[in-house]
Amino acid sequence: MPTTTRMDARAEIEGLVAHRGRGAGSDAERRAAGHIAQRLEVLGREARVEPTRVRPWFAVAHAVSALISIAASMVAVAQPAIGAAIALAAAFSSYGDLTGRFHLLRLVTPKRASQNVVSEEGDATKPGLLVLLAHHDAALTGAVFKRRALERRARIGALLRRPFGPLEVLFYAQVLLLVCLMVRSLLPDSDLVSNLQFVPTVVLIVCVPLLLDVALSDAGPGANDNASGVATVLRLLERHGGRLANFDLWAVFAGAEEAQALGMRAWLRRHRRDLDRRRTIFVDLDKVGAGTVRYARREGLILPLGYDPRLVELCEAIAHEDRGEEGEPAYRARAYVARTAGDAAAARLRRFRAISVACLDELDLPPHYHAEDDLPDAIEDAALERAFWFCSELIERIDAEIGPELEARQEPAA
Repeated sequence: MPTTTRMDARAEIEGLVAHRGRGAGSDAERRAAGHIAQRLEVLGREARVEPTRVRPWFAVAHAVSALISIAASMVAVAQPAIGAAIALAAAFSSYGDLTGRFHLLRLVTPKRASQNVVSEEGDATKPGLLVLLAHHDAALTGAVFKRRALERRARIGALLRRPFGPLEVLFYAQVLLLVCLMVRSLLPDSDLVSNLQFVPTVVLIVCVPLLLDVALSDAGPGANDNASGVATVLRLLERHGGRLANFDLWAVFAGAEEAQALGMRAWLRRHRRDLDRRRTIFVDLDKVGAGTVRYARREGLILPLGYDPRLVELCEAIAHEDRGEEGEPAYRARAYVARTAGDAAAARLRRFRAISVACLDELDLPPHYHAEDDLPDAIEDAALERAFWFCSELIERIDAEIGPELEARQEPAA
């Protein structure tokens, strides 16, 4: 894999990590957005910082939701129907928040300023629009993201053949509690129902301090998650900007992604009338600084959305034809299901064509995930090169294979 870009990925990562504490809605996040805009100008590209207002306190909102469910369990001892109604409201709020469809309890949390950095290209004369995505905020840490806890959940998920995250445990505990309370309203004297009700109630009680611990934690350095994605997008812009035959190449460096893609959702709302779903494609780079290449077939916290089948096919073709030095696979790419709520998933929720690319370890986990040791020293140069060249090949295939189809659609009927 030869090097053809002047952008030094490691230097770009170090430059972004220097803005420590860049959590969603923070002043450091604002400075990081300005830093990215300056780096785009170095590439000779236009850069625009779009401010937005977000409610990043997701951990607080989910802790309150858990407390309401616990209260519902207590109320149901005397008033099962009222308890079930309260539990339904809490579960409904969590569903809307975790799927990104709406917010309820999050609406009572404060707003903060965030920023999206946008780099556009051309005057929309080409038939297609390809938008590269990479969020620039850093995640909160906390005990729930300790390596041992992550590995334990990953191994259990592998046994169940269904990966899951901590917020899914919260939601399904709420759903199970709701079912128990509904049955209890029909069978108020059942000891079996009372015993079953105890299980999700205890799980929710455990969830509350874990969520509050996340809410009170500092943002990590975010070298892998996601300064690595920002640096790789900058390199891809340098390599492919203005060179695609069928696509204008844009980039959106969204803020507040770690608060469940709030910045990207705000950008999509603002530009929904400017974007044509038939001709717009999103490629998200998130956590590409360690491990081997993964492309997401689906992504979501509780109801994963399937990514665009044609884009998944292109990724599969690259993985199948992968040959590095001496015939060994260079990318070692394979598909996986992402149990996150990233920027590409936000685009997919609005029915855009999208795909997400990451680098993960053998358990499909990103090393140093939401941790204080997510530092530039832990970044693997080989992983950065794998992600860069995989995405570079993906961009070229999108342009060569999907682009002509878009051009044919624009031709008037004979």
